[in-house]
Amino acid sequence: MIDFNIGILGAGHIAGKIAETIEKLDGFKIGAIGSKDQARADEFAAKYGIEKAYGHYADLLADPDIELVYIATVHAAHPFMAIEALKAGKPVLIEKPLSYNAKTAQTVMAFARQQKLFCGEAMWTRYMPLTQHFKELIGKKVIGDIRYATATLGYKLTDKVRLLRPELAGGALLDIGIYPLSLIFLAMGDFPVACASSTTRLNSNVDAIDTIQMNFPQGQMATAFTSMMYELDNRAVFYGTRGRIEIEGTNLPTRLRVYGENGEILEETMPPENQISGYEYEFIAARNAIIMEKVEPAEITHVETLRTLQFMDQLRATWKISYPLPEEPQPKDPNQENPQAGGPAQPKKDDPKTE
Repeated sequence: MIDFNIGILGAGHIAGKIAETIEKLDGFKIGAIGSKDQARADEFAAKYGIEKAYGHYADLLADPDIELVYIATVHAAHPFMAIEALKAGKPVLIEKPLSYNAKTAQTVMAFARQQKLFCGEAMWTRYMPLTQHFKELIGKKVIGDIRYATATLGYKLTDKVRLLRPELAGGALLDIGIYPLSLIFLAMGDFPVACASSTTRLNSNVDAIDTIQMNFPQGQMATAFTSMMYELDNRAVFYGTRGRIEIEGTNLPTRLRVYGENGEILEETMPPENQISGYEYEFIAARNAIIMEKVEPAEITHVETLRTLQFMDQLRATWKISYPLPEEPQPKDPNQENPQAGGPAQPKKDDPKTE
């Protein structure tokens, strides 16, 4: 079998996780690594046994052997790297979020359709077998109609400089808050019609702790809570009219339990024994879509990606948080009072600074 050849743009932490995964995945290989720095590209290539190391992104995009470009740069660069890859005739898989706002994401998607090239968001959770099984359970109404959901995700991430800097589209919402939101939207099969939220921001004016309460079209309700200041229990619970489903690991499911009306366990499901890291499934899905000449993955469509970004844009607008990036509205006063958020989100004295 000829291996499917992947090129990675960006040589950071997530790129390393992908390289480790692909090394163990039959039928795939990392053919090249691209970085802004040749020494860093060389170091990455040597560590993971990659044949080609490019010190300029454009050189990787010009490589005729690369069949899929995986974009692992900082959030702020995602849409621009994606456009360059598509211009070079390369299908793209973009680490979540696909972009830092809906407007730039829509530009990328439209260009991919114009070029008739695959463009997918690498929201790894959505591709995992356990998540796909969860979707099937919801569709079969194993617990009846969902009435309420709660999902949390939190880690201590204040040592990650990229998350502290607004010019890199930092903050908790785009990096980890997107996971509980995506899982809730998947379960509800729709997007909120009403929302109340609050945030705690850092001195650099990125969100650090977010609480989001949502109402959905059929009367369902949900709460998402995320933090990059400390670790949470990182689990999701979906309450239906005939039981509930609990998922351990909001972004990396490790166990799914189905409970009946009387609290008895009806099912307990774990990830496949041969699962490598969980990242492999998005690459398998991307390859299959490219072979079928699809422009988007079935696991998370462009519409889903776009509507999630639109919702997060609305949250940030409510919080008066904006990034100094192209196609971003710039609020006049980030600390002015906001009734929906329950008042101004003032920085705390012990918040880490990026200056």
